[in-house]
Amino acid sequence: MIDFKKVYFGCADADTEAERNPQTFKKVFFDPHNYMEELISGDRYILRGRKGDGKTAFSAQIKLTASENGFYSYQRSLNNFNNTTFAKIKTYDNLGGNPYISFWKCVLLIECVRMIYKYEPHIQTPEYVDIVDALSKSGFLATDNDIAITVTRLVEADSALNIKSVFQHNRKYAHDVELRGAEEIYTAIKNSIKDIYLPRKFILIIDGLDDILNNTEFKAEIITGLIRAVDEINRVFKKTTLSIKTIILIRDDILNLCRDPNLSKISRDSGIRLSWAIDGNPYDSDLIQLVCKRIDEVAGYQNSFQNVWKEIFPETIRNKSTLDYVLDNIIYRPRDILQFFIEIQKEFVLGKKLTSEKIETALARYSDEYFVDAMRDELTGFFSDDVVTKLPDILIKMGTRYFYLSEFENECSHYPEFEGIPCRILLEKLFVAGYIGQHRPRERMDYTVFSYRNPREKFQEDHECILHRGLTRALTL
Repeated sequence: MIDFKKVYFGCADADTEAERNPQTFKKVFFDPHNYMEELISGDRYILRGRKGDGKTAFSAQIKLTASENGFYSYQRSLNNFNNTTFAKIKTYDNLGGNPYISFWKCVLLIECVRMIYKYEPHIQTPEYVDIVDALSKSGFLATDNDIAITVTRLVEADSALNIKSVFQHNRKYAHDVELRGAEEIYTAIKNSIKDIYLPRKFILIIDGLDDILNNTEFKAEIITGLIRAVDEINRVFKKTTLSIKTIILIRDDILNLCRDPNLSKISRDSGIRLSWAIDGNPYDSDLIQLVCKRIDEVAGYQNSFQNVWKEIFPETIRNKSTLDYVLDNIIYRPRDILQFFIEIQKEFVLGKKLTSEKIETALARYSDEYFVDAMRDELTGFFSDDVVTKLPDILIKMGTRYFYLSEFENECSHYPEFEGIPCRILLEKLFVAGYIGQHRPRERMDYTVFSYRNPREKFQEDHECILHRGLTRALTL
């Protein structure tokens, strides 16, 4: 029997895990479909999935392995981003159909220059030197800046930049000019860097889009503009001497808010969707193989999960396979199953098999300390903080695992925090995220669906809702 407590199941946040234990993280990182290769060298650049599906793990692995694989990576987060900044842009008339596309193109190329300057500070191409000098004087290249500061500075400058003319072929006649408008600045930067030869590729990673939701001025067009800008930049730099690629990490529920005539084509042609659905034998699923990868490090051999599971866990709980029983109490996501195993480690004693009581204790702690907070995190930004905070109390007050939309609406009507809140939209969001399921009526027998098990299912407002077992346990219903 292995010492199960020695298995490293990581942290709730992949960036934290990669920072604390980089070598272990690189070893146990699991990429069953070779998405890393596609993100780095292929045409796809949108990594999408539910919250907790592992998008940040991919970006962390890209950063950790960049040097050994011969490329540079640079991650920029939209944390601390304020949507109201865009309202101050005075050059809307020159920004095209979506007023954010040109602006984002400008911001992203400024970030690309920052990335190039960070890793290759000695480039002496005259046009590039002029751009770096102008951006530095305007405060764009300060090392402690985040991308939100870049946006703010560009807005404050009214999309203007004083620079020596990068269009003059004869440097003798170069003169100072003021570039005005995001598109003009973008074009100038693009022209100054596109023909630079550097042997390594540059990967710019954009994440933290969750934070954009946390603002009353949120507009889906802002995200749409960012995606369109990245698409254009990737197309341009795929054909230039300098190799740059931008990758976006985005939640499905945020991407689904975006509307654009070309977005569905972009998402289909350039997106990778992470999915951990279990079809057939759970031991063969990607989700269990992800756990297996971590156990292999301690067990000393590959595909160790099934043997270790049989050594440590009882065969059944409540007349059901123990593995199936555990899977019924989580959502099929890497973060969820790894957090469950962290709780199991607290109950493990070397040389002793776990009892069903210890597993129930671990599941109760998992539900109390992780599951409810994970639900709140998933709703944050889509609904007010008061609604998100109060929701578990309402579910408890209803006193049942099974309910209809009308019953939920009736209970919510007693709370001022829910005034004006569309309860149908709230339940649909909970269904898509996996925190509730629904009963589907059939002539022979009703059946229950959850979106993480049945991705094609849609919320039906006239069907009975059922709380996930993780919620039921946490709310003691």
